[in-house]
Amino acid sequence: MQQAIVWITVLGVILLVGIGMIYALRAPRAVPKTYPADKGTNFIDVSAYPPKMQTAYEVFTRKCSRCHTVARPINSSFTPEEWRKYVHKMMRKPGSGLNPKTTEEIIEFLVYDAQHRKKETP
Repeated sequence: MQQAIVWITVLGVILLVGIGMIYALRAPRAVPKTYPADKGTNFIDVSAYPPKMQTAYEVFTRKCSRCHTVARPINSSFTPEEWRKYVHKMMRKPGSGLNPKTTEEIIEFLVYDAQHRKKETP
């Protein structure tokens, strides 16, 4: 008798888990947000930039591409203060991989780039 109760309980749990998995698999998936800037160019020719900015560009592309396309910041036209606020906001997001040192390096690059490259609108 106890063995039958155990088997019925086990089968009931398996059935409930199976039903839950079916509903989870059929749930609509969230579509990632896209912005007009995502459709623009996704690289910058930094060959004429100072070596420090070329190194910062590598950090920028490696870190920023973890969460969104690199085209988004490349095609955005923020002021230096807006870049500072935006990158600090990104640093606080879980999984960003940004620390204060890399954040300052990225901000320095984005401000330099904004002052030395004409932005193309997508």
